[in-house]
Parts: sequence; structure tokens; C-alpha cells
Amino acid sequence: MSQHLVNENSKYILDLFSEQTVDQQTLDSICTQVQKKFPKSDHFNLCLLLSSLITGGDLSLPGQRVVAIAILFDVYKMDNPFASLFLHLLEGKAGLLPLSPQERLLIGQLHGFLPVNIKDVMKKSAKQVMMTDVSPKDLEFDYSALQTIVAERVADMSSMARAAAPALIPLSDGSPPNRMAMKELLESLISNDYMPLHRTLKASGPIPLPTFLMDTTEITADKAVWKCLVNRGAYNPLYDTDYEGLIGLRPEKLDRRQHTQPPHKPAKQEEKKEKSEEKKPEEKPQPQDPMNAMAEAKELSALALKGALSVQHQQRLLALLDQEPHVVYEIGVTPNQLPELVENNPMVAISVLLKLIHSQHITEYFSVLVNMEMSLHSMEVVNRLTTSVDLPVEFVHLYISNCISTCETIRDRYMQNRLVRLVCVFLQSLIRNKIINVKELFIEVEAFCVEFSRIREAAALFRLLKQLDSGDALAHKDAKDN
Repeated sequence: MSQHLVNENSKYILDLFSEQTVDQQTLDSICTQVQKKFPKSDHFNLCLLLSSLITGGDLSLPGQRVVAIAILFDVYKMDNPFASLFLHLLEGKAGLLPLSPQERLLIGQLHGFLPVNIKDVMKKSAKQVMMTDVSPKDLEFDYSALQTIVAERVADMSSMARAAAPALIPLSDGSPPNRMAMKELLESLISNDYMPLHRTLKASGPIPLPTFLMDTTEITADKAVWKCLVNRGAYNPLYDTDYEGLIGLRPEKLDRRQHTQPPHKPAKQEEKKEKSEEKKPEEKPQPQDPMNAMAEAKELSALALKGALSVQHQQRLLALLDQEPHVVYEIGVTPNQLPELVENNPMVAISVLLKLIHSQHITEYFSVLVNMEMSLHSMEVVNRLTTSVDLPVEFVHLYISNCISTCETIRDRYMQNRLVRLVCVFLQSLIRNKIINVKELFIEVEAFCVEFSRIREAAALFRLLKQLDSGDALAHKDAKDN
């Protein structure tokens, strides 16, 4: 690309985000002009440039990201290669400037997550979009379809491609945007046919041989299985013809692992083996190497943070935590990761918290547990903790208050009824097991029961409160008479 064309294109792109364009031109007219200005062969590079400006935080003024989002959507209305960018923006991925309510609403409207005529949306200017009144209810749309699209694409990528990182690193110092600096940035990105945008960071240096050996007993027609010498798990080798060799090892799904049958031995050999085994004294099982146990516990803990463990894996991890109590300090479950562990594997979370109960950091874990989103699993964890150890009273009271507050503020009627039932059963369990002194929360819990008296469990909890209250009053009267 000639220097003249670089200067011309960089100035044109810069003008797309000028105050005049943002305020006066409709999104539809901007997109039409862009598609006329750039040939189809340059559409991907142009969108890659806009994507880089968004992720780098270079479009920070009101309305600028609206223009970029509209162009990215309009150029690829079907099978958009930048779907992951829209998903990262909606999910608030770390490193990205948070979306304004209007920008979030726009993405939802363009992707059809909200019932609206897209043509009407595109007839607005970016300024008009940013001035739209947005209610919290408008932002509660379901974008699981976008998550599915991105997940399917990622599944088809190689492990090397997933680990690739762009060579462009944002170095924003927080100062307001500068037109000259922006023009220089655009020129450098457009130069050499947009080559800087296509560069990625690659690993360098020698790659050590993996500590894996091929298991010849499990070789099938289409792939070999490799055994890890540390974790004793089965792995499938991943090859890259461009890289000329083994690039990684993908663990099989352990639930579906098929064990091969041992080769058939003649009857005489089996009889000899049985006799020799009878003569041998009973051997005691060898204790597991602590380093191997720790490595296995770390691996299972990492899986537990990502999803629900199988029954076998859960039992194995619980056994490792019981056998080596100090392992809990090495598996790397931080307070910030506790919500994922609670939701995916509550039994493991209970075991981890019980092992950490005397740690100096246990209050941080309790604080996260109290403030995490209320759910059946979080209640299960708190309930089990209250019956196993003496928890701080203020911790239990704060958790109960947060549960009640969640029930009162949730808008979805079905979900509200479900959570109220859970809270009522949870409170009855705490009261009957004498975990809490109901007198200290009587007014708050009573008001909660009255508000949701239409629900059977709330009415039952209210009757229990009245029974306790009348029992205390009767006991007080008898003591006074005596």
C-alpha cells in the first residue's frame, strides 16, 4: 500500500470518530459510506483495525464505540468473525472499557436479543444512541446464543491457536485522546497491508520433552494414548504439521476412558501365578508419594473450579484433602475463586473451608461466601459449616440478611418464589438445630414471612417463630410465678 493511500485511509478512519460524524451522521449512512470506500478484500482488515481500537481503549469518547460496533456488525451481518469481541464486551472481560447501558443495549438490539426493528436503530446517529433512556429491565436480555457460537468456534481451534496473543499491547496512560497521536497510530497499523494487526506473540526457546510415555496397550486405529508419569492420566497427542512434531497433550475425558482387557493367559500359567500369590505374605499398600498426591490434588482442584467433577474425581479429591491436610494450602483455591468452587462442587468447597478454618485468611473466604450470589449450593455450604464448626455469629447473621434482601429485590416471580422457599427451609434448619438465636433476627425474619405469606414454606416458618415466641413467653411467666 502506497504512503499516499495510507495517509488517505487513516484520515478517513479518523474522521469516522470525529465529533461531527458522531453527532450528525446516522449509523446507516456511515456503514454505507464505509462499504463503498473500502473494497471487500479490505473489509476484514478494516474490521480487525476497529476491533483493535476497541480492545486497546482508543475509542473512549461518547459515541465513538457506537460507530465502531455498528460497522463491525453491518460488514458481517451473517457469520460474524468478530462475535467473540461482542461477547467479551457483554461479559465485561478484564482489560476492556466497560460498556455504557446504551452501548450494551445497542449490541443486544443488533443481534436480535431484544424485539426491535434494526433499521430504526441504524437510522439514529451515535449521539442519539448515547442519549437513549435505558431501564435496567432493558439490559436483562439473554445472549446465550452468542455464547454458543463462540464456544463452537473455540472448540474447532487448535491449542496453539487458542493460546495465541496479539502482538499489539495497549499502553494508555489515561490522558485524553489526541488526534495527532491517533492518526500516527492508524498509519502504523495500516502500513504494510495491515501487517501489524496480524502479528501474534509466539513462544521462543527450546521446548523440553514431555514427561510422557506411549502406552502401547492402548493404541487404537486412529490415535495413540500417552500416559503421564506424574498424574497417571491418559492423554491424546496433538500434532501440528507446520510445527513438525508434538505440540501438546490433550487429556481424555476421564469418565469415558476405556480400560483394555489384559491378554488371555493359559490355564497352567494362571494356576502357577495363584500358587505363588498364596505363598507370598500379604503386602501392605505403599503410601503415595506426597509430590504426586499434591500434583493430583492441584489438577483435580483446577477441574473443580471449571465444572462439576464426576463422583470418582470428587471422592478422590476429598480423600487427598483428608489424607494430607496441608495440601489445601497448595492447591491454589483463592478467596476470589471460592464462588466457582461452591457452585460447581459444594462438597469440595465445604472440605476446603473446614481445612482452612484455622487459617489466618479464613475471614477473607467467609467474606466472599457471605457476599456471593445466593443459591442452593451456597446455602448448602453455609448450612454444613454451621453444623460442623462454630462460625462467627455476625457472619451467619449477615448471610441471612443478604438472603432476605435478595428475595425482596429479585424481579422474576418464579425465581423469587423458589429462592424464598430455599431461604425458609434453610432458616428452619438453623433454628431447629439451635445454630442461631432467633430473638436477634426475630423482627427481620418475621417481616420476611409476612411479606411472602402466600408461600407455604414462609407460612410454616412464621408458625415456628410464633411457637418459639409463645414458648419463651410461657417460660418467662412460669419463672415469674415461681
